[in-house]
Amino acid sequence: MSADSVVAIAWDALKSYAVVPIKRRIDYVISSKSFANSLREESQNLENKAERVHEAAEVARKNLRNFYREFAEWEASAEKALKEARDLLGDFEKASKTCCYNTLPNPKCRYQFSRKAEGKIEVIKRLAQKCSEFRELNDICSSAPAPGNVAALNPARREGKDAIQSTATATTSVFSASASLKLRDDGVLESRALMIRNVVDALADDRNSGVGIYGMGGVGKSTLLADVERRIREEKSFDWVAKTDVSENPDIKKIQGEIADALGLTDMKDKEYVSGRAELLHKRLKEESENKKVLIILDNLWKGLDLKSVGIPCGHDNKVIGCKLLLTSRDRRVLRREMRCDKAFVLDVLVEKEAKRLFETMVGEEVHEEFEPLVDEALRRSAGLPFLIRAMAKLFIDANLSELNDALNQIELSADGGISAVINKVLRLSYDHLESEEAKNLLKLCAAYGVSEPSVENLVRFGYGWGIFQKDSSMKEARDKLNRLIYTLQASSLLLDNGDANGFKIHDLVRDFVARFILRDHPLLLLKDNDTVATHLRKERLKNCMAICFPYIDIEELPEKLDCPELHIFLFFSNNKSLEIPDSYFNSMRKLMVLNLASICLTRSSVPFQLMENLHTLCLHHCSLEDVAILGKLKGLQILSLRNSKIQRLPKEIGQLVELRLLDLSHCSQLEIIEPGVLQSFIKLEELYIENSFDQWNAIEQTPAINASLLELNHMKNLYTLHVSIPEPNTLPGNLNVKKLTKYKIQIGHLDKLNFWRWFREYKGSRTLELRLNPTSNILQKGYIGTTLDRVDDLWMDGLNGIDSICQLSPEGFPQLKSLHVQNGPSIRYILKWSSLPAFNALEMLFLENLVSLEKLCHKDISFKSFCKLKVIRVKSCDKMEVLFPCSVVRQLPKLEEIDVGGCKSMCGIVEADDCGKFELPNLRVLKLRGLPNMKNFFTARSAPLSSTSNDHVGTQIAFFNGQQVTSY
Repeated sequence: MSADSVVAIAWDALKSYAVVPIKRRIDYVISSKSFANSLREESQNLENKAERVHEAAEVARKNLRNFYREFAEWEASAEKALKEARDLLGDFEKASKTCCYNTLPNPKCRYQFSRKAEGKIEVIKRLAQKCSEFRELNDICSSAPAPGNVAALNPARREGKDAIQSTATATTSVFSASASLKLRDDGVLESRALMIRNVVDALADDRNSGVGIYGMGGVGKSTLLADVERRIREEKSFDWVAKTDVSENPDIKKIQGEIADALGLTDMKDKEYVSGRAELLHKRLKEESENKKVLIILDNLWKGLDLKSVGIPCGHDNKVIGCKLLLTSRDRRVLRREMRCDKAFVLDVLVEKEAKRLFETMVGEEVHEEFEPLVDEALRRSAGLPFLIRAMAKLFIDANLSELNDALNQIELSADGGISAVINKVLRLSYDHLESEEAKNLLKLCAAYGVSEPSVENLVRFGYGWGIFQKDSSMKEARDKLNRLIYTLQASSLLLDNGDANGFKIHDLVRDFVARFILRDHPLLLLKDNDTVATHLRKERLKNCMAICFPYIDIEELPEKLDCPELHIFLFFSNNKSLEIPDSYFNSMRKLMVLNLASICLTRSSVPFQLMENLHTLCLHHCSLEDVAILGKLKGLQILSLRNSKIQRLPKEIGQLVELRLLDLSHCSQLEIIEPGVLQSFIKLEELYIENSFDQWNAIEQTPAINASLLELNHMKNLYTLHVSIPEPNTLPGNLNVKKLTKYKIQIGHLDKLNFWRWFREYKGSRTLELRLNPTSNILQKGYIGTTLDRVDDLWMDGLNGIDSICQLSPEGFPQLKSLHVQNGPSIRYILKWSSLPAFNALEMLFLENLVSLEKLCHKDISFKSFCKLKVIRVKSCDKMEVLFPCSVVRQLPKLEEIDVGGCKSMCGIVEADDCGKFELPNLRVLKLRGLPNMKNFFTARSAPLSSTSNDHVGTQIAFFNGQQVTSY
């Protein structure tokens, strides 16, 4: 080997082992800032990618899902890596300022930092790549709940905190509601205000796990409870608050469902049996109570409730453990002995001064002079009961002196009758003043329902079958009429407001009054427990009975036969899936018009449908049907509901029900076949519900047809309400008639369940369209889709492509749209592109996610009315957006309540300021900003470059959070 060769080899070795390491060490020192920026960038990238997965994990955690080990290990590694990156960046920043009084860099510190950062960057990159494998809920957890404790998320995650906070981020929630309980401020009576404070204080005391309120019927316990709940929510003294009405006949499934809804425990719907639901709820409540405060409100207990059967953690003595209970009852013993309350407060009648104050509030204006002598008498006869005071006060509205004198003469407070007699006489007076027989019949139906909060949907179905509404009324007319009748009964204080815009309550006193006095000749039988079943069903009065209700009583078997020749309504609610109907049970009920059976097994011979010639409404919910074809014998049937029932086929015999106005097949998960021609035979059908149920529609070109086709819907000339799922767009005909629809919920494409849970559906419109599009889809080219878009009020789109602006889809500018959700649309650059035509002028909620090309909400200044009703805007992972609103847009948002922006890499400001001075966001209550690496100010100057320092003063002022002035610099 030559000398030159030896030298060459030696030099190569020297470069490899000396020069290169020396150069790398120098790079570590002089490029430490670059390493720091790379670490921040990769950390933010992991943070953004993990955000979706963490939200899915939160859904899984709430539902006690069992996380896969692979995901749990990834999550722990990601949390650890992000924390270490944050610590490393913090230590570096601190150490780099300690050399030569901050005048020179610290070479040792920078060298050590760069080496560590280089390794950490590689780890974070691998974790980000791994994160892409967790695309759906089922990728991170199994559908079964965990056998023990579920791996909880990092507390910082639960609070929405960033793991890397290298930029100015903020999460703010401001509520302006006053906590004051002064009489003049919120109308709460002084005695009630003191009681509210006492109850709230008792709940705050760690020594108390159960707090109760008791008092006679009509004294205002439920009203007080609503005030306490509102106070608790305003003060945020509990992390979770769940409320349910127990009532005289507890429906355990309903109680479990309402508590689960409050906790976001969505998997509860998949549990069929009470015991399984109780186990799931117990695990969730036990987990939450370990680090959060949970309050469960149980209103209207008539007797002790077995907490274990519901799923509420308790001891052997039925005393709640972990969470806290707030209860109301008429009986103190129920609270203290059976529910083991630590504190029980008695709610008494109103004193004279407060009774008069309530009376005057109800009347609204000063009482006419000639009526004043009657006011004291009316108050005396109301005996301080708010329930009666309200009823009496309404008699003074738009009445004359003779009418009031006559009314008061009918109410006599005697020692013999006592307060019960007064209550019944006041109710009789209110009942007799009803001018409409329809209103009286609706009140009877509400009493027959047997629960304190009847389902409005069930009432319209039962009422239609019973003939409350005019003959040949359409379903739409019946629904409108029902709303008017409810309003009439509420105006007479015979029905009460329950705080829900779509619901109401019937007081126990009213229900008892109707059953005892109004239906005396045609009895209403409410079977409250096993003992009364055996007693009442043998009585002679059964032959005159008009309605029978089994409201979730615990019954093991039914008598062989009921002799009820005059029975019109039979309502049976049960949680006993094994209960069977005896073969001869309904033989005598030839006049039956409404039949509701829940959670039972029906064999072919158990119900003699051929004898029920007058049956108009049949509701079979959560039932097992051996033979659906037998229902075809009910030729006069107008309402048929098979919700949640186990059926696999809708046979051709069902097509004989040509009088049907409403067909409900929702949530029949086993329904796979609707025989061709069945649907089109329902020529009078007005409402069709097939949500989360049958979706095997026959494709247009598929012959011979083995299933129903969507084209059959065109034969239903009266159809105006449609809920339907269409996973395969190729089953959509080109000429589907949707113009006749006034209410609809149409799902097209295979919807992503994970994304459904990520965005809570806060707005539920009557016209909803959900589209999951793919690159080859031509759904939007179908003419009837454009017609639907012009009338939709709730629109959800995933995968929209090929257009740069949402407003291109509606030449009319979406005049009725109230909620818009758009995600995964790679071509979308703007939401609104033109300014000449008002668009989105009814929009209240706007949700945008993963729109990679989205630059601005509006291409130019907007029309005066565009976005004028917007209340909530949420934007996530829209990386090209630099600013959320220009000032010209913000000035058109007087109703804006919530701004939520996260994971937008280029976002440098929320408002692009101009020189027009002050503007206001008077109703803004919630501001959430997170994962915004370039955000340095709430404001950004117009056309400011992304790399600007954002330290320049922006002269615009903003007033928000109830008028508080904030100047941004």
